[in-house]
Amino acid sequence: MLRLLCLVFAVFLGLGLAAQAAEPTLTVSDGTTERLYSRSELLTDPRIREVTIAPDPIYSRSMTYRAIPAARLLEDLRPGADDHIQVRATDGFSVSIPVRLLTQGGSGGAEAFLAIELPEAPWPVLPAKNQTAGAGPFYLVWLHAPRGTISSEYWSYRVAALTVVDSPTKRWPGLAVAAKVPENDPIRHGLERFVAVCMACHRFNGEGESDLGPDLGRPMNPVHYFQPAALRQFLRDPGTIRTWSERKMPAFAKADLSDSDIEAIIAWLSYKAGRR
Repeated sequence: MLRLLCLVFAVFLGLGLAAQAAEPTLTVSDGTTERLYSRSELLTDPRIREVTIAPDPIYSRSMTYRAIPAARLLEDLRPGADDHIQVRATDGFSVSIPVRLLTQGGSGGAEAFLAIELPEAPWPVLPAKNQTAGAGPFYLVWLHAPRGTISSEYWSYRVAALTVVDSPTKRWPGLAVAAKVPENDPIRHGLERFVAVCMACHRFNGEGESDLGPDLGRPMNPVHYFQPAALRQFLRDPGTIRTWSERKMPAFAKADLSDSDIEAIIAWLSYKAGRR
């Protein structure tokens, strides 16, 4: 009987350890310091609060979350003023966000929160095509962020890690423009929009870290094989130009990507095409 009781105890202990091991975690690091947060730890943080996003741009309806300020997660790190946070997701998505956007808050600007999925109340399946799961366990959401002020790619779901990194042009110098290009030139704005909107899925001439979409510099730059009007339309709504079963690139509303943004991205692509 004693051996049977020990066996039962061992089974329950093993199940408990397995459940604990399976609990979602978030890695936060700056190259020197690394911290691993479990979901239960985040849910008991004293600064957690209820946040309502109306409408949530991913779910296209009002959503209420238990969430913690992103600035709280970064307060033990030492990012520089020009550094970025690389947000990496479990599905391969990766986007670089300026630190200043994630650490500001309470001053009237956009405020970033990490929403945490409750294990007893999982979020709905994402409404996009071919989705079978929700945005959890962690989802970066923004309060006081009118459309167009925060890149649509900064609403990052299924987040697994936040890492302090250099700015994209420091990490990948091939993206940069020459110093002689005027500060107000659309080429510079195009680079900024390319980094904020396109690099979450695309590399350029091998520079970047996402492979969700094709490289936009290799083997050819899009300005070499698209007519100008077709390229504008493709950036606005790729499904109107070509479509296939595995296409992930969405259409962009003008509130998220203006006509001038598209012209600027094309100006930057053209600039890069002329410098090969």
